[in-house]
Amino acid sequence: MKVAACEFSVARSAGLRPGLFSAAIFDGCLSFILKGRELKKVPTDSKSKTQLYYQLASQLSSLLAGERDLIANAANFSALVYHSLPDLNWAGFYFAKNDGLVLGPFQGQPACMRIKIGQGVCGAGAATCDTVIVPNVHEFPGHIACDSASNSEIVVPLLKGEKLIGVLDLDSPVLSRFDREDAKGLEQLVKILLSSVTS
Repeated sequence: MKVAACEFSVARSAGLRPGLFSAAIFDGCLSFILKGRELKKVPTDSKSKTQLYYQLASQLSSLLAGERDLIANAANFSALVYHSLPDLNWAGFYFAKNDGLVLGPFQGQPACMRIKIGQGVCGAGAATCDTVIVPNVHEFPGHIACDSASNSEIVVPLLKGEKLIGVLDLDSPVLSRFDREDAKGLEQLVKILLSSVTS
């Protein structure tokens, strides 16, 4: 209801017909949903990370409220994380399909479209169904270099019960960018995403 009212208000002020999707409507609704909070990058110390992930969890819950589509919610998830966490050059999803992973919504440079289970960091996360933190991707056996600027990576599996839905993948140009605090925070965000969708 709030989003519909927001869409109407933003559309009118932008001179657009309500109901017609546009970047102006999305930006206006996102600002409304996030209650005008400016997304800021914070230091990477543990206390700040805990606070940042707590804020992100609250923002993500509000952003995804009322929408049940996995692709739509994964798209907004990617944008929120990419623009909120420091030192990222890629944030997005790969979804399980047949015997591999297929590129989903993301933010950053164009990426590899298909990855075999067990191949690279994403494939390793999918194969083990565990979060994988790689401090230096150049030392990871079989690393897939989609963006040469990436130096570290974290992959978090998306699981519904025992079923692998896909993986969340974040890359950074900074070595050792990700730690257990990031893993814990991202795992919580993934739970919010999965609880928001129907499939």
